[in-house]
Amino acid sequence: MARMVGLSRARFYQLVGEGIFPSPLYSVHSRRPFFSEEMQQVCMDVRKRNCGVNGKPILFHTQRHPLGQQQRSMKKPKTEPNLKNQYADLLDGLRSLGLEVTAAVVEPDVDELFP
Repeated sequence: MARMVGLSRARFYQLVGEGIFPSPLYSVHSRRPFFSEEMQQVCMDVRKRNCGVNGKPILFHTQRHPLGQQQRSMKKPKTEPNLKNQYADLLDGLRSLGLEVTAAVVEPDVDELFP
């Protein structure tokens, strides 16, 4: 169920404990938790509406795994050609923070800090 709503098991069960998601049913034979089809739909609706079954609003961060038809096309920022590709990940990270940097700017700093 946690995978279906795009959360870790720990976070999912934390939200179950807070009453955001419904508590699971337990198998009599194996004592393992499970969610019926109706409960699965309720969990998906909680994620979709950002409102728990207890009526409290909940904000979810960006999805790790897209749910159903809600796939987003994420474009990777272009790395600069003709410059060292060893800084591509660093440049992508800095750009995701809103900084406009180039490899030419980053390279001297990296060389100084990591000789």
